[in-house]
Amino acid sequence: MSQIDPLDRRALGILSRAMNKQLGVSNLVSREVSRAFETGKLKDKNRAGLLFDSLPGWQKIEVQREADDQAYILMEQKKSNTGREWNISKLEGKKNVLPDNFSTRLPTFLVE
Repeated sequence: MSQIDPLDRRALGILSRAMNKQLGVSNLVSREVSRAFETGKLKDKNRAGLLFDSLPGWQKIEVQREADDQAYILMEQKKSNTGREWNISKLEGKKNVLPDNFSTRLPTFLVE
């Protein structure tokens, strides 16, 4: 069986969650999109696509808005989870966070 491209499958997962939220999990189209996401089979994706096309325009718009919101939230979470986590809360409220033996004199190349 042909499998769905991994990027398309991730997008299908977002669409599936958006459809479940907007149309309900008992909706036929929502179930087919969820099945396509879960199985990863191309035939299930094609069937879900045909059923999605049969939805009225206003429902497609609602689902699209919800999917856009979910994708944006996922991207923001991904951005915030990269890099080092700095523990700033320990430094808040302290006047001098440098060690006592640290020289506070500016380097000469900055002074000249």
